[in-house]
Amino acid sequence: MTKTNIARLIIIILIFLFFVLYFMQVSGYSEYTRNKENMLTEDRIKEYENDIEVGKDVTIKDYLNKDRVNYDNKVSNLGLNLSELIGDVFDKGMNAFFEMLNEAVSS
Repeated sequence: MTKTNIARLIIIILIFLFFVLYFMQVSGYSEYTRNKENMLTEDRIKEYENDIEVGKDVTIKDYLNKDRVNYDNKVSNLGLNLSELIGDVFDKGMNAFFEMLNEAVSS
């Protein structure tokens, strides 16, 4: 592959990633997840206030989110390691791409 083909491939990949992230933002995916977490927190606050009104002996530890489940296993660890590897390769590739652009512009 020539340098121009590599540059075109990288630009196409970047455009594709941009559109993926853009449509995720437009669809409201991150807002949905944040709103879901806020609703769970609001439900816990209401439960706490109701228990205080009733006169129950309450501690804050009773109302903290204990629903966190540890999903660590070999597959998830492999996925994490793979994503870190992809991130490193992408970072090195972007650095090399911008160095090529720098050489092309300065030549």
